[in-house]
Amino acid sequence: MAENKNIEVILSPGLFTNISSPKPYVVVVVDIFRATTSICAALDYGVKAIIPVKRIRHARFLKRLGYTVAAERGGHKVRFAHLGNSATAFFKPEFKGKEIVYSTTNGTKAIRKASGAKNIIIGSFVNLSAVARWLDRYGENVVIFCAGWKNKVNMEDTLFAGALSDMLINKYGFTTNDDSAKLAIDQWKMAKDDLIGYIEQSSHRRRLRHLVDDELLQYTFSIDKSNVVPVLKGYKVVPDNPKD
Repeated sequence: MAENKNIEVILSPGLFTNISSPKPYVVVVVDIFRATTSICAALDYGVKAIIPVKRIRHARFLKRLGYTVAAERGGHKVRFAHLGNSATAFFKPEFKGKEIVYSTTNGTKAIRKASGAKNIIIGSFVNLSAVARWLDRYGENVVIFCAGWKNKVNMEDTLFAGALSDMLINKYGFTTNDDSAKLAIDQWKMAKDDLIGYIEQSSHRRRLRHLVDDELLQYTFSIDKSNVVPVLKGYKVVPDNPKD
């Protein structure tokens, strides 16, 4: 296990080019509303792989090749897609064992933006502890990359960054001198006793209120519903286990 494993938080995609952590590091991509939560849900339910694409035209092309497509823009399902971006939309038997093309407003763009990194995993509240264990066993520095909203900081991704940072520091001996990580931890400590009540203040929650019902909201902020750790391998996101 590496010593002095460091945590850095990138609060929006526009800051991703300013990573200061020394290599090697693992990038944890997070988009709580809703891409990374949905990816974890899909793979946990039995979807074989998620293929993240940035552009709608790429998703449309892959549909013509026979792929199932999940796609949204601005929270709404794209007309030609089979399904949108809701975690619970993947809970259908016909999707088990399939590779699903996936394109969203923020999350899949962040995954593709990070794709030059050596190791990329997907984080959400539903797999929080599984991600922390994976990172501890992997033994590298950690960059938590928040997808945000249209290149801006958002509350829910920052909350997750704080939760993961806090767990890595207090349970697994990671360290940080990063102000963004410390800000995220402070926010997490303020919110953790009433996550959903706290998140009601967020702009993204207000934007998606008509699309995210109470059941989906509860799932999104349920900690440790899943042990799956999605990893980007090539151009696909698949479930992975920690290296020995």
